[in-house]
Amino acid sequence: EQIFFRKELKERVFWFIKLRWAAVALALLGTLAAHLAHEPLNYRALLVTIGAVLLYNSILAIAGRHLGAERAELRTFFAFAHCQICMDLGALFIVIYLTGGSSSPLIIFLLFHILLAGILLSRRSCFLYAIGVIGVLLSMVWAETVGVIHPDPPPLLAEEGHWVRLGFLASAFMVGAFLITTIAHSLRMKGRELLRVSSELQLTTSRLTALYEMVKEMASQTELQKLMDSATRLGATIMGVKACSIKLLDEEGRYLRFASTHGLSRDYVSKGAIEVEKSPINKRIVEGAAYSIGTISRKDYFQYPEDIEREGIASMLCLPLKAGSRVLGVFCVYSDRTYHFREADTSFFSLMTDLTAMAIERLRSELSKTWFFNKAAHQLRAPLHALMSMLRVVKEGYLGPITERQLEVINRCENRLRLMGQLIDDLMRLGERRARGLPLRIEPLHIGDIARRVVSLFAEQAEKKGVSLQLEISDPVPNVLGEEGLLDEVVTNLVSNAVKYTPGGGTVRVSIGKEGRAWVKLEVSDTGIGIPKSELPHLFSEFFRASNAREMEEEGTGLGLVIVKEALERLRGSIQVKTKEGEGTTFTCLIPSVLQPMERAGETDGTEERD
Repeated sequence: EQIFFRKELKERVFWFIKLRWAAVALALLGTLAAHLAHEPLNYRALLVTIGAVLLYNSILAIAGRHLGAERAELRTFFAFAHCQICMDLGALFIVIYLTGGSSSPLIIFLLFHILLAGILLSRRSCFLYAIGVIGVLLSMVWAETVGVIHPDPPPLLAEEGHWVRLGFLASAFMVGAFLITTIAHSLRMKGRELLRVSSELQLTTSRLTALYEMVKEMASQTELQKLMDSATRLGATIMGVKACSIKLLDEEGRYLRFASTHGLSRDYVSKGAIEVEKSPINKRIVEGAAYSIGTISRKDYFQYPEDIEREGIASMLCLPLKAGSRVLGVFCVYSDRTYHFREADTSFFSLMTDLTAMAIERLRSELSKTWFFNKAAHQLRAPLHALMSMLRVVKEGYLGPITERQLEVINRCENRLRLMGQLIDDLMRLGERRARGLPLRIEPLHIGDIARRVVSLFAEQAEKKGVSLQLEISDPVPNVLGEEGLLDEVVTNLVSNAVKYTPGGGTVRVSIGKEGRAWVKLEVSDTGIGIPKSELPHLFSEFFRASNAREMEEEGTGLGLVIVKEALERLRGSIQVKTKEGEGTTFTCLIPSVLQPMERAGETDGTEERD
């Protein structure tokens, strides 16, 4: 607020100095006109007065530049404004005395300074100036009446109604002071409100921007501890407090343990688990209530009150970390100032808490899924290989001759086991992909070379089915930024599906070309069975296979497109699908080229387009 009014004062007082130069010029012109009209005035005294105004205005201009350079306080500008108004009123009263005293036509100009005081200064200052001006005028009239002063030319004291006109003039001064201060006060109130709203809007915008960055950082984490550390560090920064913590409930819901902290001492955190039943505050929060305390005084509410005092915590705000209806723990921010948190802070921190809880729950679920994939794959691989070996022994006759019917059953078993092997391989791939901290080996690659290799692998299978498998590469195609293994998985899975679900006589086309300056487009289209519209939303879900795909081809893991989508996301690419049931499907992948820095390439989820 002080900055706002200092700017207003600074602009006005400097404008007043510039205006005074014009007033001096007009005064000189007026004096010259009076002289040419042979008015009986004391021209020497008038010129001396005008010269004095010229002198002090020069001094004020120099002082004003000094104030502007030093970024003076608000009270200095107030004093500067008072000084100018007082000096101008003094000079104006001298000119009024020299031009007829109480009968001078220049008396009306006194109103201008009262109006200026109402605009720049407080209401009290404006009324004091108005009362002072009226007092001086009354004193001047009295002095003229009793003969103490003798203006030149003499005032028209004998003129009837002189005191009445003076009374009206005084009334005009007071009414003018009232009106201008009322308007100025209203404008200042609106200015303060606008400044307050602007400050709150700026704070909210900066907080939302920081919250967006926080969500992005949490979403990029693949380790639960790093995610929570990121949440507490950014939470303390965004809320502008000394410390932040996340406490998670154990499986039984009896104890809260510090999972991540920022700004808290090791001694404070090392006290161990907090028993919920012995901590009324934490019990209320775990039950779903928000808790904000402005000053830490009711020490019996805390399990370790002496530690809170020693830590320098003066106020705190704690909210439950809730994922749906389940409470995961408690998210707290701590301030070293009493009554730091307002209602708006609670609402914003509630949003931050909900987003953090969602991120924790999502990553927990993802890690559990990854653990299951790895565990299931490892547990199934050994017995699967043993079964395959035993079937080979039986099939090759080491245990005696077998009939054609037995051979047919063994072949069917081998096919089933081979399908299970593919499923295990896909599970292992997904597990490796989602393994925490697994780095990418990014390098420039020519996707055309990978596509040629994959197409040659499926050429025989396509020929046996009577499917035309075509490869088109539009030169020149820039290299892409990627990992060879991931790109190979993308092309292999898309081509495999296209060949598998395209009947004989159909066509599978793989095309590669530039898409603008920053992308390389890989497109795999077929004239196969297509995908039903109602099933498109589930296309990239794990273990999902379209109903017409299951009818046409019994074998399939339902993980191929999941692998494709996750591989492209890791490469910061995207995938789109356009399909019509019974007519075919086109998958379009965009992959960052070497012309686009990795950090600028957008991350895009798989999306669908329907005919």
